[in-house]
Amino acid sequence: MSFTLFSQSGKLNKGKESLKSSSSVTSSSSSSSTSKRSSKSSNNTDEDSIFRSLFGEFFIKLFAYTTYGLLIETPFELNGRMHTAEIAHFPYENSTHGNFIYTDSINYNIVRFDFSNNFVMENRNLYGNNFGLNFRFLKRFSIDFGYLYLTEKSNFKRDYFSLYSALLKYHRIRTQNFDAWFSLGVMHVGYDVNKSGFGVGLGGELFVKKPVSLLFSHKWTKINNEEVNNTKILLKYHIRKYHISSGYEHFKIGISKINTFSLGIGASF
Repeated sequence: MSFTLFSQSGKLNKGKESLKSSSSVTSSSSSSSTSKRSSKSSNNTDEDSIFRSLFGEFFIKLFAYTTYGLLIETPFELNGRMHTAEIAHFPYENSTHGNFIYTDSINYNIVRFDFSNNFVMENRNLYGNNFGLNFRFLKRFSIDFGYLYLTEKSNFKRDYFSLYSALLKYHRIRTQNFDAWFSLGVMHVGYDVNKSGFGVGLGGELFVKKPVSLLFSHKWTKINNEEVNNTKILLKYHIRKYHISSGYEHFKIGISKINTFSLGIGASF
């Protein structure tokens, strides 16, 4: 009578199987293409050397200067309020600021820990927890540790999936109403996959009006040429050092896509 309650999709199992299979069929085509390029490059050696000597150094410096300005800080920001923004004790300590406060106030933190745990659920057979710990330090940096656990009942058995992440975040935009970052680090798929990959992330939090904020974040890696990612869009309600969050989380595990409802709690210390 209860057979219809069991999911027949087996998303976790299919996703993990796709991560285990590695595809490496690009060597032969790349070797043939490199041989063609080498023959052409010999005819253009003189032109390349002249171009490099005249313009190479200029374009390298221009690229480095532009990249630094976009990712780290532009000269116009050196005298701005964002340059000296400090870490707030917790979001909405007063109605004028979120995660950062400007230095005309002495009420700020040197370091801060942010905890969160969200229960995620696609259906009654597929659900789990998404735990996060964020350690803020040196005004602009933080280390983000994450642990995702999913379980699914399908075909009279239960499958499991875990994803660990450790990312160094640089908070590029640090205003009192908006905090945005990008991150680099490592992500690891556990259980019977046991593979790690280079991880990247980005995100932001908009402090709309006390006590509400809107959070967006995305983490991404590749395992055996298959994508693994986690995207969050959460509405947060702040109560002093604590918050309640609710919204949408999307997971891509190899060939499997999982869309979940998310409900969680968190705190800042």
